[in-house]
Amino acid sequence: MAKFKALSRGTKLVLVAGPLLFLSLFFTWQNVAVDYGRAGVAKLSLDGWDAWGLLLALLVMATVVLVVLRTVTEIEMSEDVPWLTVCFGLGVTIFAVALLKNLTDAGSSWTSYAFVALAGVVAYGTYLDWAAERRPARAPLGRKPKRRGLKSAA
Repeated sequence: MAKFKALSRGTKLVLVAGPLLFLSLFFTWQNVAVDYGRAGVAKLSLDGWDAWGLLLALLVMATVVLVVLRTVTEIEMSEDVPWLTVCFGLGVTIFAVALLKNLTDAGSSWTSYAFVALAGVVAYGTYLDWAAERRPARAPLGRKPKRRGLKSAA
């Protein structure tokens, strides 16, 4: 638990929301009405496992595994590859695929919108880690930055 608390906020978001998003594919993503003519109309609940859902599951698994390898394990990864940028790209792709899946599904259920929000949390978590790497280092406390510009003659 102490190791999990030591992780960055973005990594924690990915490690929690990623598996939840994967598990959400087993729940109802759409409600489809099927007309049987005189026999009546039946409502079918469909889970998230279609072509878009499979792509979404593969992207989520790849992102979570990459985040675990990068932060939790002691494995040496190539320093030539910008892993945080790769994770951020995967996170944005996860959100785009989940949104596209939800928009193209006929009869999307209200829970599918919550699952798209989970995909947004994964994307936001990867963004936080990616942005933290690019944030310039701050000057140590107690040091005043040098002023540039015109000095007064007085």
